[in-house]
Order: sequence, then C-alpha cells, then structure tokens
Amino acid sequence: MDLVKCMEAFVITVKTGSFAATSISLNTSPQMIAKYILFLENYLGLKLLNRTTRSQHLTEFGKQYYERCLFILGEIKSTKTLAQQFSQEPKGRLRISAPISYGQFNLIPVISRFMKCYPKVNIDMQLSDRYVDLVKDDFDVVFRIGSLNDSSLIARKLSDLQLIFAASPSYLAQNGIPSIPDDLKKHQCLIYQYVTPTKKDNFWPFTINGKLTNIAISGAFQSNNTTALATAAIEGLGITMLPESVLNESIKQSKLIPILQDFLPPPREAHLLYTADKQRLPKLNIFIEFMVNALS
Repeated sequence: MDLVKCMEAFVITVKTGSFAATSISLNTSPQMIAKYILFLENYLGLKLLNRTTRSQHLTEFGKQYYERCLFILGEIKSTKTLAQQFSQEPKGRLRISAPISYGQFNLIPVISRFMKCYPKVNIDMQLSDRYVDLVKDDFDVVFRIGSLNDSSLIARKLSDLQLIFAASPSYLAQNGIPSIPDDLKKHQCLIYQYVTPTKKDNFWPFTINGKLTNIAISGAFQSNNTTALATAAIEGLGITMLPESVLNESIKQSKLIPILQDFLPPPREAHLLYTADKQRLPKLNIFIEFMVNALS
C-alpha cells in the first residue's frame, strides 16, 4: 500500500475528525480510509488512534507521528514544486557581483557558455573589488575571494585561486632573477591598490619553511586594476603578484616568466554566495548549479 497516501489519509482524518469527511476529501470510501490507518498502525507497530463508536482520539505516539507526517508531506510538496520550477524554461534578469579580475578571467568564459545554453536569461554583471552586501545592494549572487563573514548566506565552495609571481624576460635579463623572497627588496614590485588602502598593501605573502610570511615590497608603479598590473609586467616595469588565471596566457606566450615558485602563498578560497530562499526561481537555481559545476 502507498505509504504516502496512508500518511495523507491519517493527517486529514486528524484534521476532520472522521473517516467519512476524509473519504470525501480523498474521493474514496470510509472503509478505505480505515484500511489506510490500519496499514500505518501495522507498519509502525503502534496505535495511532483510539476509536470508539462516537469519537476518536490520537494516542501519545499518534500526536508525535502526526507532527512528523505534516513535516514529511510538506517536504514532498516542496520537492514537487522544485521539480516544476526546474522543468520551466529559465528566463529573466540575474544581477551578479564579482571581484574584477575573477570576473574577467574566471567567470566570463563560463557565463558565456551559460547564456548560450539559456538564451532567455539576461546577466547584469557588476565587477568591483569593494565589499558588496548581497541583500542591501540587490544582487542575486555574489562571488567572493578569501575568508567569509556572511553567516546568514549559503556559500558554495569553488576552486581555490593561486597567486603567483612573474616578470617579463626583459626585466629579468636587466635586473636578475630573485631566488628567495628577500631578494625582492632590490626589485621593482608592481603593487595592487585595494579599495581601502592599508599598510598591508606593501607586503606580499610567501610560504617560507612551511609558514606564511609577509615580506615588505616597494615599487614605482601601482594600480587598482589587475589587467593594468599584468600589462605593466609585460612591458618590463617590474615583478607582479596576481592570480594564476590572470597571468596564464601571458606565460604560455612567453611574455612573462613565473618566479619564486617554491615560495608561493597558500591558495585563496573562492565561494558563490546567495540567500537561503527556498522558493528560488528556476533561472537562479540553474545558474547556481551551472557555475558550481563549472568552477569547482
């Protein structure tokens, strides 16, 4: 016998107070409702209802089982709704926030594939290295690099980002190749300017003897744009520290040479964040799963 159907009959019986009323609701006979309840009691090995010729009352176990049935039937209904949402063609606008370089080099190729698969979804992508509040700034999804503080949001882990060090062949030919992090004190370093500048901007992280160590650096060129720093490195202005995804193509083309590879800092975590809304629209559900699958 269908267990879910039996649970549904039990819940309606408790609400209506009679087999007759339940039978009308489920378009069956009172005798069938009685069989449903009896099946449950035999299945569970405990009585759910104390019945007399005039009334019926929940047993102590029946009261607890009733609450569990309400929850289970509610979840079944939710999963059906979710399936219906996924069966609909996703369409509409999605507003997304991401750090500048991560958006340019990691997200754009994947979002391009997503939009080809789902042409009725419009993407509004805002790139900024400032801290973005998903709710207050009205975003559907935010991508974040580094440690997380948004405890109220759902975080989906993506592949880590590795920072690397590189310089052009011409710069290294003229200034020498640093063999240890301390050698950078004699070199021009291309400094990234954060949204909120701090003294930490002039320090680069290295792994030395298994420990994270920050080394002071200096240089004549700085920028708040990773593309500008990569271009400056290619032009021979100094040594840059940027995500591997930003520099990969230039390294393949021999425009840049990776250095200090034995001292790379630990990878930085990347996450996709969104609100804990159980009734997310198909466009958002599908976008989240598409991006997580592609970037994990």
